Amino acid sequence: MRKHRVSEYLTDSMLYEILIHVNELNSFTDLIINFDKECKDENMAQNLFSRANNDEPLEYLFNKHEYNGMKFYVDKNVLIPRPETEELIQETIGVVRANKLPRENIIDVCTGSGIIAISLKKEFSESNVYGSDISSQAINIAIKNAEDNGLNVNFLTGNILESVKSLNKKFDILISNPPYVEKIEDIAENVKKFEPLNAIYVENGTYFYEEIFKNYKDIMKDKFLIAFEINYDQEDKLTDLIYKYFDENNSMYRFQKDSFGRTRFLFILGGYESDDIS
Repeated sequence: MRKHRVSEYLTDSMLYEILIHVNELNSFTDLIINFDKECKDENMAQNLFSRANNDEPLEYLFNKHEYNGMKFYVDKNVLIPRPETEELIQETIGVVRANKLPRENIIDVCTGSGIIAISLKKEFSESNVYGSDISSQAINIAIKNAEDNGLNVNFLTGNILESVKSLNKKFDILISNPPYVEKIEDIAENVKKFEPLNAIYVENGTYFYEEIFKNYKDIMKDKFLIAFEINYDQEDKLTDLIYKYFDENNSMYRFQKDSFGRTRFLFILGGYESDDIS
């Protein structure tokens, strides 16, 4: 393995991850133990070195993202799940469990790889969980990920709430990480180069939220939870939209910061008394 021609731009950690992957090892310790052995696939290794040196994310090189004991297939048709999206999952689970909220029907709008819907199904096995996305390629990947992880999630193709409304079903929980970045300069160059831009960028950063706000009465039960990942600069605009579309006497909301101290999450509860919610 020491004979590889490796670019000076690759970090050590990237090099090690590629060698572990190519040689089907389990850890860095295994790599050290086997370092003097021949590489299992020299051509694959060189190809991955070249792609990584071109700034392609390792998740796309390996077609894999791991979270909460599960493996998710990812490629250029879906976003690579971010830490803040994983935080959204955990925070939502925390709100549901702490307040013993109903969870019979759950919908994940703009599901992408399906990581949110699949993770919620793992946590709430008794729930009927759905995921929707406008991209048929993304839906195919989400279906594969659910099947690979042995979880039954219903995935639908359609624009925002189009397919959701066709179910003629009311939901207890709606969760979404929609496209919300409206400043193209805020997107890293390698993200623009490799990841699906239409899953990140939108001219009006609050467009998807407002579409859901406009239609929530058609798809949500009388008592509901709506959970969003949002951009760091959207709190004021979203607050105005909440007052525009929701009954302030029958709903409450809160913005929440992520582990980096940025405002990243929005939770809206409808039909509950404030004294009932922690």
